[in-house]
Amino acid sequence: MVRNVLVNAAIAIGFGSFILLLNAALGILNHIQPKEVISLWVASALIGIVSALYYTKIPSSLVRIIQFAVGVAAYTTMAVLNEWITFNLMNIFFYAGVTFIIMLIIFTIFYLMSLFDSKEINEKLNEK
Repeated sequence: MVRNVLVNAAIAIGFGSFILLLNAALGILNHIQPKEVISLWVASALIGIVSALYYTKIPSSLVRIIQFAVGVAAYTTMAVLNEWITFNLMNIFFYAGVTFIIMLIIFTIFYLMSLFDSKEINEKLNEK
């Protein structure tokens, strides 16, 4: 279980770092402070740690709900603490909504990729 937690946290930190790199490369971020990078790693690691729940007996639908909730809460908190958004209810709800939509798109892409991979594996197994 510890290995799953570490691997999932590392993968999530990699995704978070990649998104930060894209923002920097596109000019969205003028400068990045070390505290911003560290807070991004912490938020991403939390999502990765929650992802390890898939390896338990908790139903996957409940794990997805927990993962989305932790992700939205972590990234929204990070945005407020780093002063990317102001501490205003409307801004917080908007940022949380956008974060949820981005997470939903990423989840859907991974789901479709696994669906296509499964279909391909089944076709190869049926050929034999």
